[in-house]
Amino acid sequence: MNLFFWKNNKKIDAFANAVADEMYSFIQPDVAKDLFQSAAQKNKKKQRKTEQKLHGIINQMQKFSEANSLGVYGKARLQKEFSDRLIELGYDGEVTRILVETILFRNA
Repeated sequence: MNLFFWKNNKKIDAFANAVADEMYSFIQPDVAKDLFQSAAQKNKKKQRKTEQKLHGIINQMQKFSEANSLGVYGKARLQKEFSDRLIELGYDGEVTRILVETILFRNA
């Protein structure tokens, strides 16, 4: 058991910011908003590609959590930092909330 969980804070923050930046480079805020708020998609291929990238990001975060034995505090910090960075990058608050909830349920 890692009693000194705060020693990983810089590592967690750096990873969360890097993943958010990676997401921004592949999925722009307006594309993410369309994906989550629009029921009917015009371009199925683009939608599938976007969903695959999102699943890749979720898997990255899951692997990081497991590899670093993040507990409740570490996972919460990872989610918060990721969410804050997405909002800084211009993602809609509702889209960010949905993304973070999806990641949270997958990493539980």
